[in-house]
Amino acid sequence: MLIVGIPGNDSLDEHNKFVTNHGLEDIPQVPDLTGELWSQLGVTSQPRWVLVRADGSVERGGGGIPGDIVDDALSPA
Repeated sequence: MLIVGIPGNDSLDEHNKFVTNHGLEDIPQVPDLTGELWSQLGVTSQPRWVLVRADGSVERGGGGIPGDIVDDALSPA
């Protein structure tokens, strides 16, 4: 599993501040300055998460990712 942050709807400077303030430096970040990725993933606001599984299925939600979804995503297929 790969976790990637996709900050959007703000300046690159604000993205960097958010990452630093929340201790997210170890997670790869792909700033979405145009909103294109957010749109493609169905994200409308933060904090949101999107889980794209290997089979192409997608789950979405707000706030933290529920533990049962993380456990299921990490389980071997």
